[in-house]
Amino acid sequence: MRPLLTVVLALTLGPGFARAEQVETAPSIEPVLERMVVDYVRPRYAGFSAAASELQASFEALCANPSDLALERARAAFRDAAGQWSRIEWLRLGAVMSKNRLERILFFPDRKGTGRKQVQAAIAAKDDSVTDAASLASQSVAMQGLGALEFILFGSGSQALAEGDASHRCLFGRAAATNTANLSGELIAGWAQGSAYLTVFLKPGPDNPLFRTDLEALNVVLGQMIHGLEAIHDTRLGAFLDKENPARDRAKSALYWRSEMTLPSISAGVSGLEELFTRSGIEVVSQVLAPRLGDTIRFEFNQAIRTADSLDAPIDELLADPQTREKLVYLAYAIKIIIGRLDREFAQAGGLAVGFSFGDGD
Repeated sequence: MRPLLTVVLALTLGPGFARAEQVETAPSIEPVLERMVVDYVRPRYAGFSAAASELQASFEALCANPSDLALERARAAFRDAAGQWSRIEWLRLGAVMSKNRLERILFFPDRKGTGRKQVQAAIAAKDDSVTDAASLASQSVAMQGLGALEFILFGSGSQALAEGDASHRCLFGRAAATNTANLSGELIAGWAQGSAYLTVFLKPGPDNPLFRTDLEALNVVLGQMIHGLEAIHDTRLGAFLDKENPARDRAKSALYWRSEMTLPSISAGVSGLEELFTRSGIEVVSQVLAPRLGDTIRFEFNQAIRTADSLDAPIDELLADPQTREKLVYLAYAIKIIIGRLDREFAQAGGLAVGFSFGDGD
């Protein structure tokens, strides 16, 4: 197997003694890449695809036979799809990075409320172009995915879906759900056996456009986790939480505040990144220099996940209560701890230089 890195362990025996060096070779990164695909990427995209298909089916039923029960089932299907996507959305590699698929599934942050305004305008005008999935797929990314679907199902006027008084709105939702299901299928195809991207992803080499060496591959995979955690900290928690000044908190800037999926999606995001860390077996690269570091990082992940899971209330209520708000501040701190562990301790133990610039896979 091609060495991932050469670790030199130096022991200074004292004044006048020579430095003894022991060289050990770490395993290839290729099994890590293989496990990442088989045990994380494919199962997570399959989970999202199944949830998106269920959401599509729930809209079919809601539009055909409106009722409170049908609306509640569609809302539950949305929550499941949003949760499933949160577990894999921070993977910025492969098919999701082309044809604007990432933004078409979820456009966020949306600081100017572009998506909401566009969705509201289309509903108010009864724009027929948004009721067909093929037509919708060519329109603004802010109108196509989970953001639009949340407003359709939970935003102002959504209760009319149960009463049969919002047929255009329902058909818009059906088109958006169908479009999302179609996109999920494209993501699965992009990681299928024999696909062009998978072929180069699994084999670092001098002519590989993704990564030429094992260290470059390690840099990209580790960078996925670090950038994902930074985004959760900065653009998900940071969207609504001002750690220094509660007066500057902004509950309605939170992703999924209407569906009460803000904290569940954050928990799912951190959980998904922990799955990537564990299921890929990437900790093998740190075994020589830091054999227990993998367990420490998993512990830190679990601390953050437990904290997020304990915050089971609408985001405005969490921010209004000093105790739960303090838990949100702690959650942000816990995520920063994981980032530090990966960015410094794990990177060094894996052979990456201090301050190494992690690639994001774009």
